[in-house]
Amino acid sequence: MNRGPIGRRNKPAGAGIKTRAAPDTATDGEGESMTRITQVLVPVALVLISLAMVAACQADGEVVVFSGELNKADAAAWGAGSGKVTDEQTYLERDVLEVDTKGFYEGARLHLKSPVPLTSYLTDPEKSFLVLIVKVHRAETTQADVLAGPGADMMPPDMMPGGPGGPPPGEPGGPGAMPPEAPGAMPPEPGMDVPPGGIPGQPEQPGQPPVEALPPMVTKLRALMVTDKGQLDSGAIDIYQAESALEEWYTMVIPLSRFAGDGKDAAARLQDIALFGDVEEKFWVATVKLVAESDPLVADAGAQRIVKAGKPVQFEAKPQTGAARPQYTWDFDDWDGISEDGIGQKVTWTFDEPGFYVVTLTVNDRTGRRLPQTARVDVKVEE
Repeated sequence: MNRGPIGRRNKPAGAGIKTRAAPDTATDGEGESMTRITQVLVPVALVLISLAMVAACQADGEVVVFSGELNKADAAAWGAGSGKVTDEQTYLERDVLEVDTKGFYEGARLHLKSPVPLTSYLTDPEKSFLVLIVKVHRAETTQADVLAGPGADMMPPDMMPGGPGGPPPGEPGGPGAMPPEAPGAMPPEPGMDVPPGGIPGQPEQPGQPPVEALPPMVTKLRALMVTDKGQLDSGAIDIYQAESALEEWYTMVIPLSRFAGDGKDAAARLQDIALFGDVEEKFWVATVKLVAESDPLVADAGAQRIVKAGKPVQFEAKPQTGAARPQYTWDFDDWDGISEDGIGQKVTWTFDEPGFYVVTLTVNDRTGRRLPQTARVDVKVEE
């Protein structure tokens, strides 16, 4: 309905005579004008807020496949492996998925009850992620655990004495293989005999029992996304590159750009997610979800480097874009787990002993709205 100019009154019939409005009459007119303006502006503001919320939802998406309950998927085996929901392990008082894996090709899968369109995720795979919260089975701590420690990967061959020909970084050793060196310990010379139960420089002490071999433990995962267009394979992913969400639980944020295969089609529909470990063992999964972010955090600690022992070294993380409120934490000695050795975009650290080190950068959003991101950089410390 066309109201005409706001606040304007119709002229009364026979109004040829000019009259002076009383002061309170003018006030009533102004009040009516303000009321009508409010009636117009408030709905407009609500519409704008709704549009902003819709835009945010379109930019950031999330599909939770599993988080304690099988509402959207059923647990099943893949190959000779198996998967089931159990309360023997819990995460935030929720049941978890137990995966009994026999290696990288036998494990468990979550079969979606309704296929999920991947258009919003595969259109920009650099900004879309498969998020897993996992826990691995650990045996009781032994002396070998202390010597090796989780995540004590070897340095890349081009930074190791002897150059090419050494084992690739992070590859698990075969039966009888010597555990990776602790930080500051140099690799054994070629041909050097290793005393039973020990590493050169770490002889057995009188009265101590011999070191027992470590039982197998899952240190790497492989994720396989099955779509109606084909498969998407993540390859092997180190668990210990992930951020520790709770004690012994790790949050793995895997960009979809890492996945390869025929299923990398924006028109694909997700049907299954299969999970595998690198050895015959069990591990548990608390959360499986797909997340798309319009402006994800970036973790970049720079290139591998060679430094001198006893001299301060500066590390600088790549700055963030957008309106992120990032927190940067650094760990300079990952063989005993990931801890906070330094905080800030720029930090300085001194390595006291020569050897090989893995520096881990974790970037978190203080608001909790963005996924954490992790990066690692290899450092060789010389005398």
